[in-house]
Order: sequence, then C-alpha cells, then structure tokens
Amino acid sequence: MKTLYRSVWMAACLALAGTGMAQAQSEAQSAPQQQPGDRTDHEDQTLLETLKASGNFDTLVQAIDDAHMSDMLDGRGPYTIFAPTDKAFAQLPDSERQGLLDGEHEEWLRKVIKYHLLPGTVPASEFKTLGRPQALSGQISLSVDNGRYKVNDVPVDQQEIRAKNGIVHPIDGVLIPWDATGLRPDS
Repeated sequence: MKTLYRSVWMAACLALAGTGMAQAQSEAQSAPQQQPGDRTDHEDQTLLETLKASGNFDTLVQAIDDAHMSDMLDGRGPYTIFAPTDKAFAQLPDSERQGLLDGEHEEWLRKVIKYHLLPGTVPASEFKTLGRPQALSGQISLSVDNGRYKVNDVPVDQQEIRAKNGIVHPIDGVLIPWDATGLRPDS
C-alpha cells in the first residue's frame, strides 16, 4: 500500500512540475532574447558604433557627442542603454527638444542621457525581476505587461541589440528624469 501511495504521489509531483515547466517555457518563448552562442551583427561593435550603424538613432548619437559622452559608450561598460529613436526625439514638444538639444544646457543633456543608462547588461527577460533599477542618474521603472516591455511607461522595442560592451533597447520616447537641481531648461 505504501508503494502505491508513493507512486501516486510521485506521479502527481511530476505532473505538477511538468505543468510549471511548460508555463515557464511558454513565458520564455514570448520574450525575444539572444541565446548563448548566438552571434549578432553588432557583437563586435561598441554601443556607440551600434547606434551609429543602425541609422535610427542619429539624434541620440549627436546628443551623446554634444554631451561629451562618446568615450563612455565607445569602450567602457558594460551598459544597458534605453535608446530613443529619432522619431521619439521628434515627438518631444519643440521647446523641450530645443532645450535639450540646443547645446546651451550640456549638464541637463548629460543627466538625461545618463537616465537612459543602466550599469551592466540587462536583457528584456530580466525587466520583471529588476522592477525599479538605478540608472546612472535616477531610478527607472521596468515592467512587462502581456508580453509588452516598458521603461517608465514608454514602450520598449522587442528587438534588443547586443553590442561588445552592452545592450541597446530601442524605445519610442525620451525619458526625462525628475529634476530637483534646476538644471532643466524649462523649470
């Protein structure tokens, strides 16, 4: 009789474990991520070279250069960058875009760019686990809802781009940090 109970108990445990594994596998498949050993076009390029090669981040690359941060992304790291596309910069109100990119507020521009950077490499599959990580200039919020990834409620493109010194997550908006210092031009 003990053997029968043990057999039934083991079968039940295996069935439950199989269900949990199937669910975990299903969740993992819905999150696009690079697998160990996969090679990408940008794997031998730095973050800055990757942004330049894409052609979708010209405004961000210019802002990084204007803020004198090119060296930081061209060799150091690793970093995770939430990279606003050119379209994202174009969607900013004119006064905000001009205050950010006019060259007169370099300290504010540096703070905004650092707000888009996390130390280390953070694939989208870790967003839910991290929740509210510390960027280089403030805390951000990462979330996953129905397979959609967001940073501070800004949509994150499903295609993350791996680089030699980090990872690029294209985003559909520009993240603006909270400013208690008065650096923000329109404050």
